[in-house]
Amino acid sequence: MEKGSLQLTTRGYQGQTVPYEVPFIAFPTTSGRFIAQAPGTSEVKEGAENRYVRLGEFLQARGFATLVSFNPPRPDAQFKYPNEPYSYRDASWNRIYVDSLAYVVEHCLKNAAQLCGATEPEVYLAGFSSGGSVAVAVAPFFPAITKILLVSAYDSVDRFFLAGLRRYTGEVYVAYGEEDFPAAVLATMMPSLARRAGAVHARSVPNCDHHFAGEVNGRVLSKAYLWAFAGDDTFPSPDGGIPLYPH
Repeated sequence: MEKGSLQLTTRGYQGQTVPYEVPFIAFPTTSGRFIAQAPGTSEVKEGAENRYVRLGEFLQARGFATLVSFNPPRPDAQFKYPNEPYSYRDASWNRIYVDSLAYVVEHCLKNAAQLCGATEPEVYLAGFSSGGSVAVAVAPFFPAITKILLVSAYDSVDRFFLAGLRRYTGEVYVAYGEEDFPAAVLATMMPSLARRAGAVHARSVPNCDHHFAGEVNGRVLSKAYLWAFAGDDTFPSPDGGIPLYPH
């Protein structure tokens, strides 16, 4: 595993410059492809119970893809400004999160030879919960992104999410737990919202909540990446997946 960070800035609500840091981890391969992973709002780059570390090592061991996971700064205020639930140093946290993923993808493309052994790699995005809506927001800006995976996704970043969904022309894969009603609703609506998408694939996971909690659902979550990006049509079976929560 390799570590790094990006030092970025944005404009705040009063026009001030707001600096912030975006740390990331990467699991290099020579596969010619990388997956940029956007975590949920409360997750760090390693993921809940280090699940993205285990996932990155899993994909690395298979030689399939380089996983790059990151996290934006945590929000420091809620409902301080109208129309957005979170803010950071008096700046839009939604914008910070969307920009963070975009800059991570740019960094990966510039350093693709070192990260995945190709100067023009295949690029995929994956996002959990709010990270799924961020992945949708960013995907249309990079022609190399041909597939995105949304797990337990909501329309969390509002206008950024809707704008991206209307513009994206690649394939969309949606995985959600049967017990996660809001994610199930969005999955049902996805074909009508993503009208320019090349295809929309959605599958539910039985006995599964928003967090994909539990040993079995941890294995299922790891299989979602093989379903979306490696054509493994056995998803949501846990067979062949790895335990993302071993303890």
